[in-house]
Amino acid sequence: MKQTLLIFFLILFCGRLLAAPGGDFKLVKTSNGINLYERWVMHNGSKVRELKVSFEVTGVGFSDVVTLLKDAGKGGRWNVKSSQYKIAVTRDANVWLNYIRYALPWPMEDQDCSLKFFYTPTGGSGAQTIYFESVQHQVYPRLKNVTRLEGTSGRWVLDPLGGQEARITYQILTNKSASVPRWVSDPIVYDNILNTMYRFKSLLQQH
Repeated sequence: MKQTLLIFFLILFCGRLLAAPGGDFKLVKTSNGINLYERWVMHNGSKVRELKVSFEVTGVGFSDVVTLLKDAGKGGRWNVKSSQYKIAVTRDANVWLNYIRYALPWPMEDQDCSLKFFYTPTGGSGAQTIYFESVQHQVYPRLKNVTRLEGTSGRWVLDPLGGQEARITYQILTNKSASVPRWVSDPIVYDNILNTMYRFKSLLQQH
């Protein structure tokens, strides 16, 4: 159980989008209108999993996505297993810092991550992207008995489809290969990320 939980959190929150190119994404599961894809790529000499989630929304704009990601009060409602979700603003309105802590059952230590989110406004009607990556910052110092998850990176993309429709894509890569059999870890990985995205979508549609 300990290894399984660790694999879940590492897959969701550890990684870089700088891996060698892999094959095409393959659809692995669909739930509540949310599609989950994966592919395996070589990264730092290891074969690792890259995940992608996509879903469609109505009446949602790029600013709505940014607002929800920066909402500390709602962050804990859509992040599965999170016990804390904090936001720190910067001098740049397009850059902010995010802290997430996950409560794990004894005897495991809690885990947390410190992230930097950033984007460049396009000013157009095309797709817009929000990037995130691990960052060390004094506003979110390391805590005793809490394991810091590092190496995180990913992106959120909002792509207008015409009218009031838009597609949101979430993509993340882990730099750690699984240390437990996939038949054990995969159901947990899939169900938790789909549950997280369903919560996010539901809150987003309530804006």
